[in-house]
Amino acid sequence: MGKFVLEHIKIQDLKPDYSLIIIGAGITGLSTAIAYAKNVDISANPVLVLEQNSVVGGMVTSFRRKGFLFDTAQIISDPLELFDYLGIDIKLKKYNGFYARIFLLKNGRTKEFRIPCGIENFRKMLIEKFSAEEKSIHDFFSYSVGLFEELKYLKLEPGFIDLIRILFCCSKTVKNSKKTFQEYLLKFGFQDRELLEIFDVFASFSGLPACRAVAMMTVAAMNTSLISSFRTEKGFIQLPLALQERAIELGCKIKTNSRVRKILIDNNQVRGVELENGEKINSEFVVTTADTGLAMEKLVGYDVLEKADKKYAEKARNVKMSASALIISLGLDSEINLKEKGFECGYNVLTTGGETFENLFKLFDRGEYKLDENEFHCAVICPSLVTGGKSVLMIRVVPMPMKNWKYLRDTDYKKYEVEKQKVADFYINQVEKYLIFDLKKHIVYTDIATPATFERYSGSPTGSNYDMAPYPENFGLRRLKTRTPIKGLFQPEFSHGIWPSMQAGLQVTDMLTGGKVMNGYSRYSAKK
Repeated sequence: MGKFVLEHIKIQDLKPDYSLIIIGAGITGLSTAIAYAKNVDISANPVLVLEQNSVVGGMVTSFRRKGFLFDTAQIISDPLELFDYLGIDIKLKKYNGFYARIFLLKNGRTKEFRIPCGIENFRKMLIEKFSAEEKSIHDFFSYSVGLFEELKYLKLEPGFIDLIRILFCCSKTVKNSKKTFQEYLLKFGFQDRELLEIFDVFASFSGLPACRAVAMMTVAAMNTSLISSFRTEKGFIQLPLALQERAIELGCKIKTNSRVRKILIDNNQVRGVELENGEKINSEFVVTTADTGLAMEKLVGYDVLEKADKKYAEKARNVKMSASALIISLGLDSEINLKEKGFECGYNVLTTGGETFENLFKLFDRGEYKLDENEFHCAVICPSLVTGGKSVLMIRVVPMPMKNWKYLRDTDYKKYEVEKQKVADFYINQVEKYLIFDLKKHIVYTDIATPATFERYSGSPTGSNYDMAPYPENFGLRRLKTRTPIKGLFQPEFSHGIWPSMQAGLQVTDMLTGGKVMNGYSRYSAKK
């Protein structure tokens, strides 16, 4: 009889095992756990973080091969205030010289542009090189800094009074919220095409061409990157490990190798999660930091969303995910000297310029890519010059569609290996031809990650590297909301980059705690 009664107890009648379950122990998930633990009585409101992989970090991690250390992330922009709030202390290496270099190919020759660290240094450099555009450059920086500062006045869930206030306090935001970065640049009247090429690089760091990337995201990325940018001293895995240690110190529980099969929902109220092994864990709240498309379709279900809110369900169905990439990680011998070639900066962009990046995205939209010496775009990074250790070089190719990468990997692994080596060889050849003479003879190890690699690791069906792409319709008040129509269910995955990911963790915690972290505002500030 007792067994019969237990089997028929409804989930909603059970006392929750946890106050909060967080799906995913990436930067957003771990930041959420820490912020929540700092603002509630954790002994009475326990927190569980579930991670499908064997190690925390998500897309921010490191891996070793043949004695070489490779990172999956490259830069932390302006993190110190957030680190202080989260209570973590890790050794960082700051970029003090050049943040990035752009190598623009024209007629078989490269023209180099260096982007110095510091907003004022960048402004001065542009005026020196493009003196005829001085007024436009001054206007651009003055306006852009003002637009970035308006973030502190924006509310996460603005009410009517907040919206009225925003009209007066955030006029730049209101005017530019729907604009692409290309449209934004037009208002300053720039004439020099090479100057626009330099600005376009900040859009590419957002994972989109300037004609697609929302202006506000690109301006924010430019400001945070130039204010201060860092690398971790001993690999990017340091960051999630430090966040994990802090979360555990505060009383949170973290379980790895725990893949969620389903988010449990009853009568439009979240009740917990079900793991792949069939275990059900009850909770009052659930925060999912899994790939948004995957979470809404598989873990929740569009049918469930439609019953709760048809408009939200439609938005979820049509959300645009960020592009995937192909990343070539190279271990180099000790004979090569990349420092004398200036590779100690954060990024080196090698591009044929003009409409190249947009043309590659048009192919991407059709699920295609091409290997064309007359039109290509890639980033080249050498983290070992900043952090020490054996020389490594990484070539990052964006966008790269899933196309048949997963099919080949699952059905014909030998052909898969041949295809990815062909793509890698093309880009290695371009880097050798234009940037690093005799590169190939110094390569002692090669690792190639395709969209299928990211699909296997993150579960994203498209191999998306960053979650939602920063298109205007995906951003600001038009984005898929963090607070879902399912009571108690939140998804804060609307941006990308380490700084925005930490911010997202604080934002969702602010919602969960009634404003204890940010008082309803969208950007954390220690200044009250």
